[in-house]
Amino acid sequence: MQLVYPRLGLDLERDSFLIWVRWVSSEQPPSPDEPPAQGVRVELLINRNSVLGPTIVYRRDLTAPVFLRANHLRVAEVLRAAARGPGRLDIQLVIHGSIAHAPYAALYLVRDQQTGESIGAAELPGTPLLQVQPSTPADRWHVAGQANLRVMLELEGQRRHLTILRD
Repeated sequence: MQLVYPRLGLDLERDSFLIWVRWVSSEQPPSPDEPPAQGVRVELLINRNSVLGPTIVYRRDLTAPVFLRANHLRVAEVLRAAARGPGRLDIQLVIHGSIAHAPYAALYLVRDQQTGESIGAAELPGTPLLQVQPSTPADRWHVAGQANLRVMLELEGQRRHLTILRD
């Protein structure tokens, strides 16, 4: 028996990881100020290397969904190191701790993002690579959760072999 992992092709120049954060509240009536400082603390790790966060997004800033872009240089560094090894990527999306009824975080891989902003507000149509939405009973506020994905890495646009020039 052999384990088979899905392949994920990445272009280091064009691709970005985005974490899309939103607030899914089931409380009636909504209480964005009780308890104070409600928010979601998210982190993205690739091969146990943090490439975004842990970053806190407060509920007051989540009237509309927000996306956070992973540090492009750090992601490229981690991906190049992974490509030199066995070519496996362990991707982990974590909600470390949230004072929330139902925070939601999703990881997307996007190509040719129009803006290079680190944070912004936008709808992201499609299915995320990973998503985390821990839920907790109404009498508790502190929640955490994580989702993991292992893939085989294929870096696009890079040569796999050296070109040999002869006279």
